[in-house]
Amino acid sequence: MPQPSPYRHWQDSARRLLEPLAALMQPGRADLAIAGAISDHDKQADRLESFARPLTLAAFWLQSVPQPEDAVFREKLATWFRAGLVAGTDPSGPHYWGPDASYHQHHVEMGLMSIALQLATRDLWTPLTPDEQAQVCRWFATCRGGGIVNNNHLFMSVHILEFLGQQSCAHRTDRAVITAHLNQLETMHRGGGWFEDGINQAYDHYNAYAFHFYGLMWTHLHGATDPARAARWRNWAKLFVDDYQHFFAASGEHPAFGRSITYRFNGLNVFGLALVENCTDLAPGRLRRLCTRNLDFFLTRPIYQKQGCLAAGFTDRFDKIVEQYSCAASPYWTAKGFTPLLLPPTHAFWTDDEQLLPAEHGFVRVMPAPGLVTRSVPGGDVEILNAGSMVGNTQLRYGAWKWSKLSYRTGVHFTYAFPEISNVSLDSALTAHLDDGRIFGRHSTVAVELTDDHLGYSWNLGCKTGQVNTSVETFVFWRAGWLLHVHHCDARQPVVLRVGGFALPMQQVEPGLRTSLNPPGTAGSTLAVFNGEKGTALQPLLGFGGAEWDVRLDDSTDRRHVAAPYHATPVVKTARLTGPVILAALSWAGTDHPASTPWRVASGTAGDWKLTHPKLGDWEIRHWSLPTLSPRTHL
Repeated sequence: MPQPSPYRHWQDSARRLLEPLAALMQPGRADLAIAGAISDHDKQADRLESFARPLTLAAFWLQSVPQPEDAVFREKLATWFRAGLVAGTDPSGPHYWGPDASYHQHHVEMGLMSIALQLATRDLWTPLTPDEQAQVCRWFATCRGGGIVNNNHLFMSVHILEFLGQQSCAHRTDRAVITAHLNQLETMHRGGGWFEDGINQAYDHYNAYAFHFYGLMWTHLHGATDPARAARWRNWAKLFVDDYQHFFAASGEHPAFGRSITYRFNGLNVFGLALVENCTDLAPGRLRRLCTRNLDFFLTRPIYQKQGCLAAGFTDRFDKIVEQYSCAASPYWTAKGFTPLLLPPTHAFWTDDEQLLPAEHGFVRVMPAPGLVTRSVPGGDVEILNAGSMVGNTQLRYGAWKWSKLSYRTGVHFTYAFPEISNVSLDSALTAHLDDGRIFGRHSTVAVELTDDHLGYSWNLGCKTGQVNTSVETFVFWRAGWLLHVHHCDARQPVVLRVGGFALPMQQVEPGLRTSLNPPGTAGSTLAVFNGEKGTALQPLLGFGGAEWDVRLDDSTDRRHVAAPYHATPVVKTARLTGPVILAALSWAGTDHPASTPWRVASGTAGDWKLTHPKLGDWEIRHWSLPTLSPRTHL
């Protein structure tokens, strides 16, 4: 059997996601009964989300080149969505979604819907009668004047009002609002195509999920009305995709990082739109390899619930990791990842030979604006080292550790902490433990050094309440699968400081693994364990007096790892202390057993260290942050 063309593969992938949704479509209704959690918005918001996000997926598929064998299914989808659009916007009907309101989730979903209706106009909008179109427009118009969260949500009124203008339903004030909101969004640009997400103060996947999706969509649909602004957004997208391609492993996987990771392959949208808008120099064959591998990576994982719909989670179903604003339909923001279907089948994206990804060559990429460094690690994985991204003080309910790890690495990922606002996970992090039981991790940070062999940042372990304060300057260096981290700390209250290594993800726990966890030791003991081909290791060098393991090896406790039901994290800790202290440790994760062997300190004079390794050879590090280290610090 000949393999389907890349274009058809993407069409079929979208159809397979639509089929379980189509099975839930009830005549006369304006929502889908997708099984799953409810959000902290309200029932009406969740109802609309169950319609709007699948509508977006359907729009990308419906606007693609029709295939004869899809004709019946296409008509079923389009007919139901059109009828639902009418039922949901009828104030006198039982299925009315209700109007938009200040700071309501409806605003987000309505913005997405206005885009979907413009992409698939032939199937979703034109067949409606003039009266039906007028009714839908009156519903969209309920967005006018509402309060909007000062982040990427400002895009929604832009897209809604632009759509109303297309339908000859504009108000005199609409253009001024569109201009004001686009101007405000542009103030969030921090350079290099990177945007700080308003009150979240974060640089993460939302740059692709939202800023460049909505920005390039505005350029695609309405940019002719403001060519200078459209040129800015295209230029920012060009810079961003040059960086963002380095977030993807050879397998196509990307690191879990920041919030809303359940949106999975949503971030691919920027690559498709950059080609649609002709604002990238990256080879189309490379981008198809990247996008298809990422799409297939997720769609071939167990990410579905009992109805066959997308489930909450990342690489599998893990309901507990979604934020409070998510509901059962939320994972369908993945629909945005199908922007390549806006490209015709003859485009070079579909026809050119594939080219290797950066992760298949090896790279280090310094990104000054967000304070990130990405790099490839042996085996084709990639790692995000974060010196600059944070979560705002008002947003800590999302879990500061989604932005505060030393590393976010594919194949490993990280553990969550529950409840998010009052707990901190220990892996790949420095944490402070107070006498009263509270645990603090990083959420605020300032990048102070970013190079191709190390980074540094200034931050604090603490909070306003009780004036909890441990100031920290951290410097991270890398070699193969290893990280060296040096922390200069000054504690103003008694604390126990802990440094965690990588959290080894495990689908199953090998027999005897619990007993193979080497006993917690002292400052010179390296903690290491393998489960199957993967392993994790943590080698303390300076400042620690004990060690322990953070594990979930059975079902007696709740799952916490993003990518697997079980995990093991090596942890080293200090004695209870106050005042200044310098901590240093080496952490590793990977599949190469010989590479996990501990390093030996050949020389450790202040500012100039030489480490040696039986497989990796010598590692010479020169930096002012390095304290004097005894050559005896080895196994």
